[in-house]
Amino acid sequence: MRFHRSRKARFICLVVSGVILGIVGYRLPFLNWRRTVSPLEADLLVVRFDGKGDGRFLAPRNGGRRHRGIDLAAAVGGPVYAIRSGRVREVGTDLGLGKFVSLKHDGTLSSLYAHLDTLLVTDGQRVRQGQKIGTVGKTGNARHPVIQPHLHLEVMQRDQRINPAQLGLEIVDASSSKTQTSAPSTSN
Repeated sequence: MRFHRSRKARFICLVVSGVILGIVGYRLPFLNWRRTVSPLEADLLVVRFDGKGDGRFLAPRNGGRRHRGIDLAAAVGGPVYAIRSGRVREVGTDLGLGKFVSLKHDGTLSSLYAHLDTLLVTDGQRVRQGQKIGTVGKTGNARHPVIQPHLHLEVMQRDQRINPAQLGLEIVDASSSKTQTSAPSTSN
């Protein structure tokens, strides 16, 4: 006995299949193939350390404040990449941050890239993991001649700032030559 589908049933199957393939095709380029990628063209990221202090996460700042991100030493004009896929929340200029890009990633994660020279994305734009979103600059507080060029990177999980090393980025603290990663220590 052969199974016969009505024209209406075949049409519905085709529409549903098309919708599913459309959704998969739309999301596929924006999947995160790795937990995170480097925001700079370096596998080993070095924290800024200069005459104005250091760029470590939670490093002390004037007025009893703490550094809200991490400053990664980089050459002016070097590319800045999205650490994960997401949507551009905001592109703008701030007195302290200078030119910046804020991204909202899937789930509860977001990231901010500051002191940029050029901005290559717009508000609301979708970005892929590893996509170039700007170039390193010396804008905002980084304009001071003693401060080395760097990328200021902030990562937020559930609106709480976290150390970017927790995402698996390998970061070297130039002031102490210590490496920060999310991997557990193997020493006794």
